[in-house]
Order: sequence, then structure tokens, then C-alpha cells
Amino acid sequence: IADAQLYATSNPEDDGAVVAFMNPGGIRADLVYDQLSGGELPGQVTYGEAFSVQPFGNNLVTMTLNGTQIDALLEQQFDNPSPESKRILQVSKGFSYTWNESAPTGEKVNISSIKINGTSTDPSSSYRVTVNGFLADGGDNFSVIKAGTDRKVGSSDLDAFVNYLAVFSPLTPGPENRIGLEK
Repeated sequence: IADAQLYATSNPEDDGAVVAFMNPGGIRADLVYDQLSGGELPGQVTYGEAFSVQPFGNNLVTMTLNGTQIDALLEQQFDNPSPESKRILQVSKGFSYTWNESAPTGEKVNISSIKINGTSTDPSSSYRVTVNGFLADGGDNFSVIKAGTDRKVGSSDLDAFVNYLAVFSPLTPGPENRIGLEK
């Protein structure tokens, strides 16, 4: 989903996003690679399956955050009032970072590990970031994102997802190497 959001907003003539984040609560079902519910081939997804995964119809919002704000956003994943509820943001391709589960709150993400397309982020540099409207308004207690500037509202998240699936179908499951865990 984050890859679809980035794909929909990364064109420099549009929003110029370099990363997209998706809140885990906005993902309501799994996409199963070999689910053959409507006669489709493995990796193909029906509109109904896409809708069951992402049924909200939020608009995409692209904004500018600096590297320090991106780090703060990542830290807010672990500052949840309910410790048993993990809120790990899903991140788009080209974005990676590591975190340490045993580190104190506010220090779990290794800021030097935050990378966009293999390059470490600069705390004071600006980056175009895409999220859904719920997250853009600080949903799920991700309050730092409300400070994003130069906001541009785009297509619905479901439309972006469906378009991405149409362009790149059939899809295989992606690598699980974007978020690293330090031990």
C-alpha cells in the first residue's frame, strides 16, 4: 500500500514524494498471493480484495517534513498508550531504518539508520512525504505529522492502490528488509 501511495505521488510534476507511510490500522485484511477467489492467477487482485484491504477512501496527502520530524514520526510508533498494541508504520520502497526494542521510549530509532534510496537522511533537510488523510490529521496519535507543510491533497488511497495493482500485476510478495531490528 505504501508503494502504491508513493507511486501515485512521486512524479515531480505532481507531488514529488520520496517516501510514503501507511498506518497499520488502515490495513484491514491481508492480500494473499495465491488466493483464487475469482478465477484470477496468483498475484492478481480483484477490486473487491483491494477494497477489503483498504476500505476507507481517504485522500492521499503529500507534505514536507524534515529529517528530524521523520525521526520523531518513527519514534511515535513506540510511544503508544497501549503497550500491547504495535503501531508500526508500513513504509514505501526505498525507505529503511533500524530500531531497538530495548531502547528507551524516544530513542528506539537509530536516526543515522534512516535512509531514503540508500542515502542517510539529514535532520535539517526537507523531504516530500505521502500519507493518507487520516494519518495526515494525526490519526493513531501520530501528532508530529500535523506539522507537515506545503500540503497537497491527491487521489483516494484506494484509487492509488487499484491503479498500482493494475500497472504492476501480478505482484509477488515484496522483501521484508525495510525495517530492521537491532538486538
